[in-house]
Amino acid sequence: MTTREAVRRRATAQSAGERVSMVELPQRFDVHEVAAFEALVAPMSTGGTVLVIDASQVRYMDRTAMDYLLQARLRCMDHGGDLVLWAPSVAARVILELSARYEALNPQDEDDWQDQASPIEVAA
Repeated sequence: MTTREAVRRRATAQSAGERVSMVELPQRFDVHEVAAFEALVAPMSTGGTVLVIDASQVRYMDRTAMDYLLQARLRCMDHGGDLVLWAPSVAARVILELSARYEALNPQDEDDWQDQASPIEVAA
């Protein structure tokens, strides 16, 4: 699987007046993947978009990738949107918690969406 296939836009939908875009991270999200991710995410992070980052397959993440996720969230917030880290894998969660970046990435699990449709269902 190529980087472009692994880091891809999965769906876009309208939900309650908000644009929701979903991107799936590859198993290894590091400095070598950031350029492709940035090219994909930059156009989506404007116009009030809620950018849902599916981190369920991540097994490794380096500092460059973590820093870029934080930058992407700030960019989304500057344009009236937000970034949500959706269903992070155990590895992703541990890496982000040890680096003190986990809570800053607005993590959401399926349990957090029990009373409403999840972003995955909305974007499908």
